[in-house]
Amino acid sequence: MLRLDFLPAVFYQSARAYLIGKVFWDSREAPLVISLRHDDAGIAVDQIMMSVDDISILFGFTRSYFFADLEPVGGAVYFINSLLPHKPIDELYTVLGRVRQGKTERYRQFSNHLATCRDRFVHAPGDRGLVMICFTLPSYDLVFKVIRDRFGFPKNTSRHEVMEKYQFVFKHDRAGRLIDTQEFSDIGFPLDKFEQPVIDELLAEAAESARIEGDQVVLKHIYVERRLRPLNLFVREAPREAAEAAVIDYGQALRDLAHANIFPGDLLIKNFGVTRHGRCIFYDYDELCLVTDCNFRELPESPFEEDEMRPNPWFHVNANDVFPEEFMRFLAIDEGLKQVFMARHADLLTVEFWRGVQQQHLTAQGSERRVPPHVQPRPRARPAFS
Repeated sequence: MLRLDFLPAVFYQSARAYLIGKVFWDSREAPLVISLRHDDAGIAVDQIMMSVDDISILFGFTRSYFFADLEPVGGAVYFINSLLPHKPIDELYTVLGRVRQGKTERYRQFSNHLATCRDRFVHAPGDRGLVMICFTLPSYDLVFKVIRDRFGFPKNTSRHEVMEKYQFVFKHDRAGRLIDTQEFSDIGFPLDKFEQPVIDELLAEAAESARIEGDQVVLKHIYVERRLRPLNLFVREAPREAAEAAVIDYGQALRDLAHANIFPGDLLIKNFGVTRHGRCIFYDYDELCLVTDCNFRELPESPFEEDEMRPNPWFHVNANDVFPEEFMRFLAIDEGLKQVFMARHADLLTVEFWRGVQQQHLTAQGSERRVPPHVQPRPRARPAFS
């Protein structure tokens, strides 16, 4: 005997609608999600998902929030949790659009864990950031990010601009490639739960946000997000096949973001992380911008051979200029992995790809503005890409 049970609400996300349920046989059950699309021919089934991994990604921390008529929401959260038993309850509240409930649940669960665990906060794995101080509790799958008081070279942004970028991502289509980040204010943590190097850095470089009150470290403003393995570490540690798959997905992430009108700005692979499903996610937002705000240019050829030997470019570069030909310099990987990337994503290094995506967005927006024309170079030394 076969039985199908569905939640009564329809879940809307981006350009799709979803029916969420379970399928029952005589002796077993399985999750069932039906994706629907609406095109010129009417409503059609776009995809049927019965894999826990696929459904977990759909309800993941890199997706835009669902729109669904769920009152009360608790029953739906626990039903979906029965489909995805490893998915944190707080993330389910959040992805269903109940952001405050999600934050409350995340704070409650983490506080309970912190009160009983024996490990302490340490610096998060990965390269030291110029904008954020990042720390984590090894036994809990979260990263905590505090904005530095001053940013190192070559960063030329401000604290306010960084916060605006995070707010922009909160509202924008994340396309399954931008990590969801929650803001907390005036949060206190036990001082004895920190390793000394973390405390030293917070007090020395984020004094506007961190202070000690008695036996507490109080953080005036903090971002909290899921912990991922930085891509630059992952490709060094993972088996070759997994490393190649991650590099290929890094390129796909750039495509997915481009089609959501997002240009990461800083393409260094240390700014991308790998989920347990092997998906590459971008999580460093301080240089993020719209594709439609960029001026994608080809590298000009110098009439003088000596110019190619200069440490800085001989030609003028505007703040929004981007040179796709230079993208490979941000792939700090071995030649074999670079070849794997080029075999699938060589067009990402062309102006034609980016201008084509740019024009698609402008057309969809109904804008008469065309892709910015090539800017003629003028002799002036300035970084070609930052």
